[in-house]
Amino acid sequence: MINGIINIYKEKGFTSRDAVNKLCGIIHQKKAGHTGTLDPMAEGVLPICLGNATKLCDLLTDHDKIYKAVIKLGVATDTEDVTGNVINTTDWSGERLAEIFNNGEFSDTVKSFIGDYDQIPPMYSAKKINGKKLYELAREGITVERKPNHVIIYDIVIDNVNQENNTAELTVHCGKGTYIRSLCRDIGEKLGCYACMAELTRVKVGTFNISQAYKLSEVERAVKENKLSELITPVPDLFPDYRKYSVSGHDELLLKNGGVIDFNTDNVFHGNKDRPTKNDLFLMYDSLKHFYAIYKYDGMKLRVEKYFG
Repeated sequence: MINGIINIYKEKGFTSRDAVNKLCGIIHQKKAGHTGTLDPMAEGVLPICLGNATKLCDLLTDHDKIYKAVIKLGVATDTEDVTGNVINTTDWSGERLAEIFNNGEFSDTVKSFIGDYDQIPPMYSAKKINGKKLYELAREGITVERKPNHVIIYDIVIDNVNQENNTAELTVHCGKGTYIRSLCRDIGEKLGCYACMAELTRVKVGTFNISQAYKLSEVERAVKENKLSELITPVPDLFPDYRKYSVSGHDELLLKNGGVIDFNTDNVFHGNKDRPTKNDLFLMYDSLKHFYAIYKYDGMKLRVEKYFG
């Protein structure tokens, strides 16, 4: 079984789950999972965890993300992007929309979203309410009240403005759970006009960049050339700041069974004077340097945080 993470470039036109299924077919492996949904209309970075690395899906979902997005002013749709049905338009003249771009109003409004804010998720999303995904309800014509998510926007840069199309290109650096479609909606609302998302590309998730992302066709070629391993990031490589320790003897037995390890054991620290502090995390290896788990120091002992075996 292949274990590790592969940075997939999800292309437009299919879901994140489709991308996982297609990858599984290419590498002939069933155990895989993605680290955060990208809409079918969106493209870009989609890290996919393989084998025992699927245990990291929740951790990678928590990472910061960077998106390139296009916002379109004057139009609202039921999906909050241009793939949906138009439900409202802003009855403003072209001069008024041009004024928003030219007098600094648009820039000031966009920048006002930097920081924390409460964002209501879109109806067409995978978020669940009472066990049912919102998009399933939306397809049945049902709209329900959604509780806002507390999200954080670290930065927004306006890269370009096209007054002819009433659109603007944005680079958004945000935290977990942020919907860029809803951000576009909210920017429009604050401006006093309708707005939706016209394009979306995810360019970064944690340490995974779009420049190192592979299209499925490239993965398929690597498999045929027996070079798939060159595309896989091993689990330990995701945590370069964690200290690495190997154990032997009885502690090696404990490690292989996910057991608690005494922090005073010389086999762990090899006489290292740099003793741990509480909540430090470690990459733990056996005597043959095989990676087994991430352990956390609880102030007295090392206890398993994530076990990979």
